[in-house]
Amino acid sequence: MTKTYSGPRVVCRPALASDTSDVLEFTKTIWEGHDYIHEVWKDWFEDPQGLLAVAQFGPHAVGMAKVTWLSPGQWWLEGLRVDPAFQGQKIGSHLHEYMDGWWLGHCDGVIRLMTNSKRVQVHHLCERTGYAKVGEVLGYRLVVAAGSRRHRFEAAKLDEVPEAVRFAAKRLGHSSGLLDSGWRFSVPDETMLADWARAGRLHWWRGREGLLGYSEDENENGRLLGIGFTACKLSALGELLIDAARLARDARFAEVRWLAPVDPEVEAALSTAGYALDWESSGYLYEKRHPGT
Repeated sequence: MTKTYSGPRVVCRPALASDTSDVLEFTKTIWEGHDYIHEVWKDWFEDPQGLLAVAQFGPHAVGMAKVTWLSPGQWWLEGLRVDPAFQGQKIGSHLHEYMDGWWLGHCDGVIRLMTNSKRVQVHHLCERTGYAKVGEVLGYRLVVAAGSRRHRFEAAKLDEVPEAVRFAAKRLGHSSGLLDSGWRFSVPDETMLADWARAGRLHWWRGREGLLGYSEDENENGRLLGIGFTACKLSALGELLIDAARLARDARFAEVRWLAPVDPEVEAALSTAGYALDWESSGYLYEKRHPGT
């Protein structure tokens, strides 16, 4: 009798503490050594909501991905990584399908993700698994300069959040109605805007002519103001962006950054306000609605 032996196969499963060394080892060379996974792995592992998963091949974890809860009915698929030594074996596809299946079985609402515009295979995978492209963004930056003119923003109060949600819904058409809460895109709702209001990062502009929400980050240059969304008439966007730089200056930020929607009028406003393109290629936003929603 001839005996046959099967080799190792890819198994996707929830992450274990013992996967840490494998994941931190293979991600340390991704993005030329600038991957952020080592900074978030512990928090992701301890997150009681969503799912942190790995793809195991033989005795080692060779891939990872994360489904993150953002607010009621809104989820984000992020952190999909494959060990460079195992590229080309469809491990990323296995992980994507595993995460999608888990979300369908445990969650609700909408799940979204972002991928590079050049990753055609990922686009095909998204379309094959029921995700639709809903937006496209490009990164812009502005180094904050000295100046004396005051900005025209006023912090939104917590009891004004419902009004802010309604205002954003009317004025966010140029960005597919989505805001960026730090590389995670979602529809603005009361849960998210209330958090921003409590943190002092939600501002009315010129009375009720506009609305700005932003996040905070840091890099080697100092503190970054990351525009989460701008809600105003497109004809006034350039002025709002100039004022955002003044707000950043007064709050001692070193730079302003925005993952801005790809739109000719938005690009013109950014240019007028002095923001420079910071990305070579764009990011595609995809979403999938739960059939039970």
